[in-house]
Amino acid sequence: MKLQLVVRRAPLNAGLKWLQQGWLLFKQQPVLWIQLVFTIHFCSLLGALHPLLGIAAALLNPFLTAGLYSCIVARQRGVTVSFGLLFQPLKEPACRAIFLRLAAANMLCSIPLTLLASELFIQWQAGAIDWWLMLGLVIALSLVMMMFAYAVAIAYFLREQRLFAILQASLMACWRNVQPLTLYALLAMALLSTGFPTLLLTWLLVLPLLSISFFLSFSEFFALAPVNSEQEQAGYFEV
Repeated sequence: MKLQLVVRRAPLNAGLKWLQQGWLLFKQQPVLWIQLVFTIHFCSLLGALHPLLGIAAALLNPFLTAGLYSCIVARQRGVTVSFGLLFQPLKEPACRAIFLRLAAANMLCSIPLTLLASELFIQWQAGAIDWWLMLGLVIALSLVMMMFAYAVAIAYFLREQRLFAILQASLMACWRNVQPLTLYALLAMALLSTGFPTLLLTWLLVLPLLSISFFLSFSEFFALAPVNSEQEQAGYFEV
């Protein structure tokens, strides 16, 4: 029996539910979640020190992200999670190739975005900003973010190996759920603003909470359903 990926719509207030559920999971092992998220962000910060470190951090990021998601799933099942689970995807050859392709595609997409941002910064310094260029950057950045938002989770948990299919599914899920995701983003920014007076509060509470709650949206947006040969001709994604 073949399976087809189903992209579902979530209600507008779904973001609030993700945050509530994320908080319940965070309270069960708070120290662990802080360690996991700090490790991922620390690797990203190291990548900013040197171009070679940046490439290494970009290639490592999908594996660590999948490891974090595995910890969330295990905790949902009532399993006590250990820090070592963060690195488990590095030992799994099945996901290695697609994760490296995702990392390469992400780096490739970041090149024009970086060039656009650099040009706008130069224009800002000169006091003459091209607002159409600004609009183009915002649109391009939004599309890239949507394409990669759920890419790691789709590849790891749904075992999809086709790069274009993964990016298409992630983009479709974000597009169909733009309202609950927008509300979630507003709630996330409100939580992050509470951490500005004390950066420690952001690191210890908000970032782990957002990491957990965002993954919970994945399980609400995506499902697998059996299909017959006639349905398969209609396309890979059921929407």
